[in-house]
Amino acid sequence: MKTIKAPDFIIIGAMKCGTSTLFKHLGKHPEIKLPRKKELHFFDENYSFGLDWYLRYFNKNRDTVPVCTGEASPFYFFHPLAPVRIYNTYPDIKLILLLRNPVNRAYSQYQHMKRKGRISLSFEHCIRLEEDVHAGRKEAFYQEENHSDLMYRRFSFLTRSRYAEQLAEWYRYFDREQLLIIRSEDYFKDAGQTFQQVFRYLGLPPAEISINKKHNPSDYPPMKPETREQLTAYFEPFNRQLYEMTGRDFEWR
Repeated sequence: MKTIKAPDFIIIGAMKCGTSTLFKHLGKHPEIKLPRKKELHFFDENYSFGLDWYLRYFNKNRDTVPVCTGEASPFYFFHPLAPVRIYNTYPDIKLILLLRNPVNRAYSQYQHMKRKGRISLSFEHCIRLEEDVHAGRKEAFYQEENHSDLMYRRFSFLTRSRYAEQLAEWYRYFDREQLLIIRSEDYFKDAGQTFQQVFRYLGLPPAEISINKKHNPSDYPPMKPETREQLTAYFEPFNRQLYEMTGRDFEWR
């Protein structure tokens, strides 16, 4: 009888911070076996399917139990119920979080939505509307366990970049040592060093990882200088909260 393997780690986010390439390349470690599908969305959108449904992704087409396995669903970091759901299921799991300059992350998300044909408004129009669009939407998740809201998920350019608000919820449940926070700019600059950092965190031996082109390359026009200036000022107090919460200066100026 085969032993059922559960995830050893989860990459919880954040969206547009490098989770796709990190997940893809971690699977090149000889002792890591990953599901073929990256975003399982179990602890956010698919929770009602049950744990057996989730575990099938880690136990398909294998003859031996892998040393290490995990998944990456960037919506977890932003979903109001994901922290408590993961804690109640796997209280000792190791979590990995990538955080990118919030201005760049917000704009990258917008361009992603635009490229997918999910939005036609200008970036400036979107960020003006966001506060009104999001009013009351988060609370709805606490009122209905299987609640889903595409507008909350997609129209969240500024909200998702206010990292301290989301991180505080994860720290309610998990010890800080359980959450490895990677600065995306460091990962983009030296991916090899980041992989070794993750391997150490997961208790795995070093491994040489061949790194090819970016998994999700994107070419889009630069943000308007006045918009960048506006958002840099907007995120400054939120970034300061993050620095104080983590005891780390992410150097987003």
